[in-house]
Amino acid sequence: MHKHRGIYCICLNKFGKLLVIEKKGGPYKNRFDLPGGTPDDGELEYETVIREVLEETGYKVIHGTKIGERCYELPWNYKEWTRSQHTAVFFECIIDLHSQTTIADIPDQDSSGTRWIHTQDLVQDWCSPLVWEAVQYALTKRLSSEMKIYKTWRVQNMPLYPIG
Repeated sequence: MHKHRGIYCICLNKFGKLLVIEKKGGPYKNRFDLPGGTPDDGELEYETVIREVLEETGYKVIHGTKIGERCYELPWNYKEWTRSQHTAVFFECIIDLHSQTTIADIPDQDSSGTRWIHTQDLVQDWCSPLVWEAVQYALTKRLSSEMKIYKTWRVQNMPLYPIG
């Protein structure tokens, strides 16, 4: 089983819109995902969320609060593995809306752009499990800590969400 631990940002604006990225790699390819990713060696979780949000969205984080973590398990054929176990650490973040620059041009960049989407307009099939978790968090202000197991999961060849 492939195992990954990442640090992610849930950012909701005052209109109820969630900041998402358009994912172009991994098991969440061609779905909306939360900005975030893997800590660099020696990097604190909060430092990771600040760096990843800037790299993937161009926005600067003003403040972030760790709100929990959850593990997701799903089918994914990657290298010698057939399943992925993804532990996501969630931070609720406030960003500087006037700070946006272009997304980072780095070798492992898996964001092809950002969107602000109202949580009511999101469809589960368009979303990574992390985005769907953020939608539930927007409604309840609670995160489940129980493992979420997906029996079926398909990496999308094309986005199911509306383009543009």
